[in-house]
Amino acid sequence: MSAKVWVIGVSSLVFALYGAGLLYEGYIAPGYSGALTFPFVDRAAAERAYDSLPRTASLATREAAASRLLKANPTDARSWALASYMDWAEHDQRLTAAGIGALDRSYTMSPFDHDAGPWRVNFALENWDRLSPDQRQTVMSEASWLFMHDSLAGAELKARLKTVHNPLGRVVARLELVLAP
Repeated sequence: MSAKVWVIGVSSLVFALYGAGLLYEGYIAPGYSGALTFPFVDRAAAERAYDSLPRTASLATREAAASRLLKANPTDARSWALASYMDWAEHDQRLTAAGIGALDRSYTMSPFDHDAGPWRVNFALENWDRLSPDQRQTVMSEASWLFMHDSLAGAELKARLKTVHNPLGRVVARLELVLAP
């Protein structure tokens, strides 16, 4: 056989093995190593790794998984909301400037989110005293949008608004429940 055939055959074998490795790492492997996608993070594998964390996983393990999610897709609003939550959890259930910035970035990436919206509004209300007036307005705009344009998320939001513990956030939640259609 000629050298050209060998090069094509070996190249095809390498690409096939690489593809099989990506499939294994992204959808089958129990953990996430990122070895085959370095320096990039495989989004599907990062999401699966985070979702498969046990409830008893340490805060450090959860933070590492959340960081991979953010690196995998820095334009995903839910990843930024998760980064905000990790900041909150790391600082004894209190948002720092970094967590507030991550929540703000979440709203910048997607001002209205069907999936994350009810959780995100509830989370913002639990931290209402830490948010700026502009951020508060953004949160209320999302709540209004969910009620007016998404009946499933609106119903979930109504249930979540009834559970707000932060005194200032609870006042806003009650007002939102009264104004909700």
